[in-house]
Amino acid sequence: MIYTQIKAVPRWHHWLTPVMFLTFALAGGAMLSGRSWAPVLLLAVGAVLVAVWRVGDTAFAKAGQTMGTATGLDRLGVPAVLDPAHTAGNYLKREMIFVVGRKHAAKLRKIALALASVAPALILLVPLGVYSIALAAALHFAGALAARWLFFAEAEHVVGLYYGARG
Repeated sequence: MIYTQIKAVPRWHHWLTPVMFLTFALAGGAMLSGRSWAPVLLLAVGAVLVAVWRVGDTAFAKAGQTMGTATGLDRLGVPAVLDPAHTAGNYLKREMIFVVGRKHAAKLRKIALALASVAPALILLVPLGVYSIALAAALHFAGALAARWLFFAEAEHVVGLYYGARG
């Protein structure tokens, strides 16, 4: 997976990133095919999400990224920005230094966890046949969308150091 290989985004650069995507795929497939063990996989999705968030929350600090390491100039001393690179908004600031998601991350995490994992698992335990699967799938999909949005919104790219978005 490309995300795991991107060192510039420490939140993604660890082994749990592909585990998260595989767990979502396995749980969704098991649920849609009506497997009796789908609730277990859906709960595993929740456990993996919590683990990804815990590891990701400290990943930037553990990576030890600084302005020097981000620019490759650390061997020459401590670099400083003399002037901003842009006088207006740009792609890097809009897409790689995203603050809205971080502002509401706690609420969105609860929503993602409830919808992608807990609610569908509980619904599948109620024997309503196809209706259970349809409702569980709809909730799981909504939770997966919330989790995926957070995946990008919480990502902290090292380019943020250049724009003063990180210490």
